[in-house]
Amino acid sequence: MISDRGPRQHGDGFTLLEVMVALLIVALGIVGLFNQIIGISAGTIQMKERTLASWVALNEITRIRVSGELPDVGEFDGETEFANAEYRWQARVSETGVDDLRRIDVEVSYVDDPDTVVGGATGFLTLPVPPGISSSWSSAGFTDTPGGPAPAEDAGDGDRSEDEPR
Repeated sequence: MISDRGPRQHGDGFTLLEVMVALLIVALGIVGLFNQIIGISAGTIQMKERTLASWVALNEITRIRVSGELPDVGEFDGETEFANAEYRWQARVSETGVDDLRRIDVEVSYVDDPDTVVGGATGFLTLPVPPGISSSWSSAGFTDTPGGPAPAEDAGDGDRSEDEPR
């Protein structure tokens, strides 16, 4: 049996050039997708590093707060291990213009790369008010009682009798 179709027509399939162009477009799409994934991963790692560094800085500020001593104005530094990494921190204590109140800025870097600051925190330090001494807040009408300020007594307007509920 002889086919009467004759030679193949041009529209019967894809040419090699069309297949190559399609593969190139798919390959570029995959490369772009991988670049996006790598960027997201790098951002996540950087965010983790900054978060851990800020925790190291906040830990140092808290350590100074609980020591009960107001640090002198100046700079000091140290090293600490946190979350299986070695960190170097540098603290700068400065005046605030308010008596017995200091500002402390802590910058954190890795011990291996002390010139690159990974993160940090800022805090304010003051001496704690000893028990039994009223703070400046109590003179403004606030009290340190657990339930908060006591409700003000009703002065009354003279229209109620003593037996009426308030």
